[in-house]
Formats: sequence, C-alpha cells, structure tokens
Amino acid sequence: MKTIYKTNQTQTHKMSSNLLKLMFLVFVFLQFSCSNDDLCEYNQILDCQDLQFNIGDACDSNGDGDADGTVNDVCECIPKYPIISSCPGFIQNGDFEIVTGDPNAVVDQDIDLATHWKPLWQSGSLADLFNDTTTNYGAGCFVGPTPTSGVFAGMWIENTTNPAGNATYREGMFNELTTSIHQNTGVYNLSFDYANMSENCASSRDVKIGIYGVYHPTSDPLPANPTGIATPSNIDLFGVSNTVFLGEIVVTSSTTNAWMTTSISIDTSTLTFPANGINHIMVTNSHLPFADYGKMFLGFDNFCLIN
Repeated sequence: MKTIYKTNQTQTHKMSSNLLKLMFLVFVFLQFSCSNDDLCEYNQILDCQDLQFNIGDACDSNGDGDADGTVNDVCECIPKYPIISSCPGFIQNGDFEIVTGDPNAVVDQDIDLATHWKPLWQSGSLADLFNDTTTNYGAGCFVGPTPTSGVFAGMWIENTTNPAGNATYREGMFNELTTSIHQNTGVYNLSFDYANMSENCASSRDVKIGIYGVYHPTSDPLPANPTGIATPSNIDLFGVSNTVFLGEIVVTSSTTNAWMTTSISIDTSTLTFPANGINHIMVTNSHLPFADYGKMFLGFDNFCLIN
C-alpha cells in the first residue's frame, strides 16, 4: 500500500506541475493574442496606467465629459485647442498701445494705426484712435474717458429700427486673433472697458454694442462700404457663413465718461461657428436694436478674450 501511495503522490505532483505550466502558457498567450475584444482590453498593458489610456488616445481634459484632448508622451491629457488664461488672451494689442503712427495726426477714421486692429470696411465712417494727449475728438461736446488710460479707440454706436437709416453713424472695428477659435472648443470670456464720450452732447436712450466672430483671411480685401445703418446687416457684411453673433452689451442712458468694465461669456458648443472657425472679433452696433432710437459715441479699451 505504501508503494501505491508514493506513486499517486508522484502522479499528482506531475499533474499539478503540468497544470501550472498550462495556466502560464494561457496567460502569456492572452497577453499577445486573443479573439475576445473585451478580454484583450482587460489584459492590455496601457502606456498611462493612471489615465487608463495609451499615448495618442482621445481624453477629457477638463472633466466635462467631452473627449476634447489627447494623451501626450508624458501621460498628460492636453486640450486639442490652446488654453490662454491671462489677458489679453486671444486678442492682440487689446489695450491699443502698439501703434504705427500718431493717433492725433488726424482727428478720426484712423483705427488701423493700432496694430492688429482694422476698420470693418474700406473707407467712409470708421472707428477712431485717441490717446491721453488728444484735445480734438471730432466734436466740441465730446469728453475723454476717465481715468486716463493711454491709447484707446472710439466710435459711434447707433441703434435704429429705421430700414432707411443711412450709414453716417455706422462704425466698427475688428481684431485679428492670435489663433482661430472653433466650434466645441469650450467656453470663452470676452471683457473690455467702455465710456460714454458724448454724455455732454445730448441725452440718449440705451444702445447695444454687438460682438461678432468673423472668419476673414487676412489677405482678402475688406468689404465695400455699407449703404445704410443695416444694409448689409452685420451678419451679411463678411458673409453669413463666415460670421457668428457672439452676444451684445447694453449701454444705458445714464452711462458717463468714466470707464466701465463689461464682459460676455461665449459658449462654443451652443453657437454655430464658421467651418474654418473665427480669426477676428468684430465690434460694432447690434443688428438687433431696441425699438427706441439711441446714439452714443463710446470709448473702448483693454479688450481681453480668454478661456
């Protein structure tokens, strides 16, 4: 009986050893080849264990549930679009301090002296550029904004529902962004300062400043001069497929020449952007005016667009 017992022990030992070998071979096989996708995924050794992703995989960079980023070679989830969190952000020369000439060499129509800023059309009534030493703003009743802030822009904001209104007081400007902004790239915040330089001229009802995103190749010519206050509309100025209405700012009738800061939030997931994104921000009167007529000459400064 003892001899038989030893034989069974030996056989059991051999069977256990073979089983362990078989299990090891199955494990190795599963690491390199398997037909079940779920099983393969479970056994895969990932590049970035903490993220549970491989380098190059799509990932969620800000925790909002959207795969808006890519895993880089040091296992960081980097947004596919730039993040700029300090002013002036995507705006270039937001404080107008970089100029190519003297803002006081001519009285008005000289916004293009500010680097990266342009008028909205080729000639006619354009936005203006001033500084702390300006004494002639174009009208004797105009007053400079307070406190002084260096170089700043100014223009009329006229809101009217009159379809026959002319373009005399239709003015605007737009800024060339540091990089294009596209659909579904997060939430942006645009802020700037404004002041009512015409408060001593006449009373005015509330007006609206319109903010638009525009795709316009820098090498392309500017649009022709508008023929009316709403002809063409702001949406049609650069083409409806190249323009998105971002929002508007209400300037109340009690606004003075003291600088005020305002801002709007731009959610790129709720707006329809041009196919190529936007590479300019356009500032002018709103194409959605109040029912009551209003007109103010406003100063503008310190534009900032961040995300």
